[in-house]
Amino acid sequence: MLMNMSTTCIVLLFVIATAMADENSEEVNITDITVSTSQPKSKKSSAGASDSVEENTIDDVKKELDRAVQGLNSTVTEAKDKFTNVITEVTSNLDTCKAKDCNDRGTCLGTKKAYVCACVLGYSGKNCEETMCDSSRDCNGRGICFGTTSSLTCLCNIGYRGRRCEKTISDT
Repeated sequence: MLMNMSTTCIVLLFVIATAMADENSEEVNITDITVSTSQPKSKKSSAGASDSVEENTIDDVKKELDRAVQGLNSTVTEAKDKFTNVITEVTSNLDTCKAKDCNDRGTCLGTKKAYVCACVLGYSGKNCEETMCDSSRDCNGRGICFGTTSSLTCLCNIGYRGRRCEKTISDT
């Protein structure tokens, strides 16, 4: 049967204080808690029975502490195992997305229900369905293309104009 927590703490402080006590001192101050290690004069002078009682008490405290620590260790191990099992179950139940969800034009990150596509160069859109414009093709090699083939803007080089840089400035 475990001692209640305050009794265990007091006994533990007593054990620590006894171990730390100077031969000439009968008190030890542990972070503003003074624990007296002195015994009545009659007990100090008599050897034998009181020494064995004190040793038994210390041994009992050590055993009690060992049991408490073992109990905590098994509780922590149990909790860790349960947590690991839950994580394994959750991740195995996830239906992860695949590259085909991104039209094989990107890397899919997430699950089928919630994913993001990291599209390869030249593609964009939620599922990498949009082809990015190509300056050499879509702007006739006379400007820089921005956007996708369905919605593009050409920034024409000097001397060219038009939606796709198809006209020269001299053409009016």
